[in-house]
Amino acid sequence: MTDFDSPRSQGIIAVGLDEGDELLGAAITSGKNYIFLGSQEGMAIRFNEEDVRAMGRQARGVRAMDLEEGDHLVGLEVVEEEGLILSISENGYGKRTRLGDYRLTARGRKGVINMKTTPKVGKVVAVLSVRENTDLMIITKEGKIIRLESGEIRQAGRSTQGVRLVRMEENDRVAAASVIRETPEEPGKNGELPLQ
Repeated sequence: MTDFDSPRSQGIIAVGLDEGDELLGAAITSGKNYIFLGSQEGMAIRFNEEDVRAMGRQARGVRAMDLEEGDHLVGLEVVEEEGLILSISENGYGKRTRLGDYRLTARGRKGVINMKTTPKVGKVVAVLSVRENTDLMIITKEGKIIRLESGEIRQAGRSTQGVRLVRMEENDRVAAASVIRETPEEPGKNGELPLQ
């Protein structure tokens, strides 16, 4: 993190990118976490972050996942050994899957099937690390917003297509999905938290 202590007004290079490549995300880790990546074509990989050696700020890094031609990553999550991954497709389908269902592999591999992508289900648009009580927001390209709790979504195996989360209008698609972060409650004027 100290490599980012002196930012310039125009910014500083965080990672070297090849032509046509783009940065998907960045996250702070403990040094002992696991990295979970999901692709548009329904593949996923989970590996130990220690497999990625520390390097300078401008380095282009090492291969995290071997993608098929035409595929690209849609999600990056820093996860623990246990937990749930929520996968959401462009046609409004989704499922929660235990992290333990994704075998731990070395980085740079093809990964395993995360979600069956079919014409009915569509491509994967998001993979999110969730808990039973995590609130989610799903936004469609036509501007429809749906809020739901992850506990309402059925758990399903890794290589399944999931269940319908959002009924889509014709020609509409899921554009993005995000976890709604919990905010600490504001204390009252005497410094007391509100009664539950």
